[in-house]
Amino acid sequence: MKRFFFSLALSLVALVTYAAEIPVPQIQCGPWVVGVTENEMTIMWITTERSMGWVELAPDDGTSFYAEERPRYYEDYLGRHTVTKVHKVRVAGLKAGTTYRYRIYQQGIDDSGHNPVAGRITASNVYSAKPYAIKTMDKSAKECRFSMVNDIHGRDSMLIALTKNVKTDRPDFMVFNGDMVDFMGSQKDLEDKFLKRSSELFATDIPLVYVRGNHETRGPGFSEYLNLFPTNTGTACFTFRQGPLAVIVLDSGEDKPDSDLEYGGTAAYDAYREQLASWLKQAIQSDDIRTAPVKIALLHVPFEKGKGWYGSNELKRLFVPILNEAGVDLMLSGHTHNYGIREKGTCDGNEFPILVNDNDTRMDVVATEKEISVKVIDALGKELHNLKFEVK
Repeated sequence: MKRFFFSLALSLVALVTYAAEIPVPQIQCGPWVVGVTENEMTIMWITTERSMGWVELAPDDGTSFYAEERPRYYEDYLGRHTVTKVHKVRVAGLKAGTTYRYRIYQQGIDDSGHNPVAGRITASNVYSAKPYAIKTMDKSAKECRFSMVNDIHGRDSMLIALTKNVKTDRPDFMVFNGDMVDFMGSQKDLEDKFLKRSSELFATDIPLVYVRGNHETRGPGFSEYLNLFPTNTGTACFTFRQGPLAVIVLDSGEDKPDSDLEYGGTAAYDAYREQLASWLKQAIQSDDIRTAPVKIALLHVPFEKGKGWYGSNELKRLFVPILNEAGVDLMLSGHTHNYGIREKGTCDGNEFPILVNDNDTRMDVVATEKEISVKVIDALGKELHNLKFEVK
């Protein structure tokens, strides 16, 4: 019997020593929050080590985060909590128009053997700092406010200048309308070029809506796009509703023919755009789209007057009839690096205006049941344009 307990003690000491050797994960990038609806959100972050991550959630009711045990939410796959560096935790069962505080955790796990061994737990700070907080969408809201930038191409100083006040201004969400990078290289490239900065400035507390641009289609990291910015459709196209506004997020693909040397024979955007058009025909039949008093489409590559580049021509051919059928009131685009307006009817029958933002300005949008107002703000905070669009 003594020999048994001695052996057990040695085993426990070995286990504790082994667990202590598991690398301790820290938050490397994030968090940022995507896919926010009335009752769901996805919280994203990246850790320095493979780990099991989870989120604790608390209502923003004035109590201490530690007033009671808070519910935990994990990312599960095929019956197990995932062990990874890129964490995406979908939180469901939320209330509309409600602010929730949250905290992220990660625990080092060695799952190389039959019996995974858990290491230390680390977490975001709620002792000496305010917890992160996100407000869910609300169809009953009287208006929708959001801001948009595009074509930053990794320019850190421009991203700071255009978004430094977003967290204090508290729009309902923030739109990245494509080409935030030149090239989808390694994950670290994306972290360094805009993800870390976005998290520092606003993305912990303001939902992020990412519209894929043509530069996000380039490079070996293109296939990581939905891993970092997951959607409820599993594609780069999706819809959502906030107040009177229905938002239709569309993917441009590339602006050149599939045969262009840029992709070395790997491009298949013609077939992809046809698939997107089929999806769009179904999406506009949803209750959120049909019943919305106001509708805005987000597409990185704008439709052109007359015959433009190949990709724009194909997008126009496929999307204009469907967006007309949906009763879209306004499209917001980027891509050209120049501000401009394509009026109704100027792009082969578009029944809605297309407003193109340049690469050095931010658009602040307010949508009510009666009108859409758009202010264009430069990097110094100066208002360059103030526009009003009637709702159909």
